Amino acid sequence: MFCIQATGSRRLRAAVAAGLVCTGTACWSPPRVEGGGAADQSALLGRRPSLGPARTGGAADPIVIVQMHFDVLRVELPCDRVHHSAKAWNYVDELRCDPTRAALLRRNGLRLGVASAHNWPALRALFDACQARVLRASHAVQRGLPFTVELDAIEEDETIFLVTADNRVSGRTFDRGRKHLHLEYTVNAEDGSTTLVILPEIHRLSRSPHWQRRNDGFERVSEYEGQVYQELACRVTVGADEFLVIGPDSSPASGLSVGQRFLTRDLEGRRHETILCVTPRPFRTELAER
Repeated sequence: MFCIQATGSRRLRAAVAAGLVCTGTACWSPPRVEGGGAADQSALLGRRPSLGPARTGGAADPIVIVQMHFDVLRVELPCDRVHHSAKAWNYVDELRCDPTRAALLRRNGLRLGVASAHNWPALRALFDACQARVLRASHAVQRGLPFTVELDAIEEDETIFLVTADNRVSGRTFDRGRKHLHLEYTVNAEDGSTTLVILPEIHRLSRSPHWQRRNDGFERVSEYEGQVYQELACRVTVGADEFLVIGPDSSPASGLSVGQRFLTRDLEGRRHETILCVTPRPFRTELAER
């Protein structure tokens, strides 16, 4: 059986230990470039290169060595009185996520789905009509690590509320830190699709590092004081001609929720909502025998 081993989760490390060769090279992240309009970004959302045909013959099943790239569009839409981001979801399939989990995400101010490359012209027209600010970036993922989208810094004494599956509400105030979205990934060899697990996190370290013994000496280390929103982890599969869309829910009830606090910010005196369009691109580099 022909297979791909490509993952950003802990399973990768076990696979490597067993002798499998998986994703990536050293992480590379070019400076983000601001485009004059969404039309300039359409090349990032087209057809992905094929992983290539399976090699047959021989006693051992071949292992495909895959390198993962992620193309990211960060679209900033003004939301003074009209939430333009709500219109974008007319072109996104939100049913790819488990319905129960999708409802939980909405209660936490998050929306997530998959759009086809055929839907991009309509989304591009919407973004252009709203005079959206569009940033683009391309990332190669280091072997064994999830892909991380770094968002904004925590605002001063920022409070974020979480709604759990049993409708309990809890809040926490952060005085510093950064907001991240982690994407773990697994590539399906049969159809070239990529299964993603999306996980929000506030990354925050203690102000006062302490000394800890490491090998033959001591090292100053900081304690992790952030929060991983494991309750909001969502799994979705993105096809070969599709891209992931993540954005905030614009309902009034979601004002201090995870989604609103992660994906809205002030730009030049105006409040903006952020929509992320993420295209996973697995590339086959070579074959290796078991």
